[in-house]
Amino acid sequence: MVSVVLTVSTFLTYLLISGFNNSDKDLSLWLPSIVLILAIPLFLLWILLQTYYTLEEGNLKYVSGPIRGSIKISEITKVTKNTTLWVGLKPATARKGIIIEYDQFNEMYISPSNNDHFIQKLLEINPNIEVIDKK
Repeated sequence: MVSVVLTVSTFLTYLLISGFNNSDKDLSLWLPSIVLILAIPLFLLWILLQTYYTLEEGNLKYVSGPIRGSIKISEITKVTKNTTLWVGLKPATARKGIIIEYDQFNEMYISPSNNDHFIQKLLEINPNIEVIDKK
């Protein structure tokens, strides 16, 4: 994720500098560009630095930048580890995480620092969770 932030920041800076050298010096066009060049990397850093998961009061609480919520651990039916989710809710910053299926048709992808330890903590609260390893 750090490489994504650096790549996006470098690319946006390049676009700003090359555009500044190749066009007129109209401030009304440059001000929004500068704001976006600062805002996008800061938004990505916010997600990178503030992504975490907690298990408390029978809930899995997740925070990933502006994405926040919780799932009742008693409603989790299946956990698939060492995989990724291509479409859907993804408050995560890494690949090879955990897909959590809950309620009847909902799923979410998370990437705790240690998949096995996190799943073990979930199983302590809800031993009925089915665990699938996609190695």
